[in-house]
Amino acid sequence: MTIATCAFGIVARKHPHDSGPSSVGLAMSSAPGQKRNKAGERLAAIDQLLIAGIKHGPAKKREAINRILELVPEWRRRDCWQRIRHLRKAPELAPPEEHQPLKAKKSREAAAGRRPASRPWTPADDDRLLNWAGYEPVKKIAQRLGRSARAVRFRLGALGISARVTDGWSLRALRKMLHVSPARLRYLIGNGMLRVRDPRVSTSSLAVFCDQNRASFEPSVRDRVAAALLKGEEGYMWERAADLIGVTVAQVQSWICTGQLRVVDTFVTDRSFEEFCKKHGGEINTTLMDPATAKWLVKEYGVPDSASKNHALSRAQKHALTIRTCRCGRKIAGNAYFRHVRTCRFDRHAGALKT
Repeated sequence: MTIATCAFGIVARKHPHDSGPSSVGLAMSSAPGQKRNKAGERLAAIDQLLIAGIKHGPAKKREAINRILELVPEWRRRDCWQRIRHLRKAPELAPPEEHQPLKAKKSREAAAGRRPASRPWTPADDDRLLNWAGYEPVKKIAQRLGRSARAVRFRLGALGISARVTDGWSLRALRKMLHVSPARLRYLIGNGMLRVRDPRVSTSSLAVFCDQNRASFEPSVRDRVAAALLKGEEGYMWERAADLIGVTVAQVQSWICTGQLRVVDTFVTDRSFEEFCKKHGGEINTTLMDPATAKWLVKEYGVPDSASKNHALSRAQKHALTIRTCRCGRKIAGNAYFRHVRTCRFDRHAGALKT
């Protein structure tokens, strides 16, 4: 059955160029006394043809549109689509009654699975966010605010602020500025005086430590640690690591100090370093630094002035007070200068030119 037959079975007139019934032709041929109803009859015939095409699928709908464009030259394709949008609200195209409950059920299920309404950002939330941005990672900020990391990133982007933590210190930079050894920094971290960005015990270091000390652990401890490692967590809090191994938290801290266990992220934020200087500034030996750096730490970070007086230099440390400048322009304190000279490319190149 053709669309013309479906749409215009009630008005049987044949188009001169079509073998099937066509209603548009009928709609266009009205009696002389029916000129006022001509436009209404033609629109009704067009509607019937479009409705029939819609019911029979996209291919038949396009066929109906093409037929209308042939029989009604003043119509354009966009006129047909505008009429289709209007007809979709008509009762003829309403879904059957038996499909109504199913549609309502689907809509209820979609509403149930929909994300909950987002909590608006208050000025107090923005103040806390701006206070932590750049100092704390996004995940930690999200936990403190009780929001998702995606929401925190989106809000930071809306405020034009980067979520990347840029203000802080690496352990290498701290060693260079404070003139301390890696073991000294590990001691400060392990005892909780210097707070790093993520102090959890890393999973990789825990696995290596347990494998190296496998003989000293009981089978239950090995099984417990193996089960925890299978979960794929990034790290463990010190209390959790102590429970897994069956030791005290103090023992875990001592292993961190000796380097047997490592923390997840050793980056020290600027705020954490300032807190360390104010609370534990006596651990810093400012006599090993140049006067300008020591004065800057006292003024900007609150290191006590008595920090230099509380530390007496041993003979083994006095070499650190001597600063030498290499030919490459680098200033190096202590005996490390001679180690640098042996590997300095500029110094070796200058020596080769002299010979």
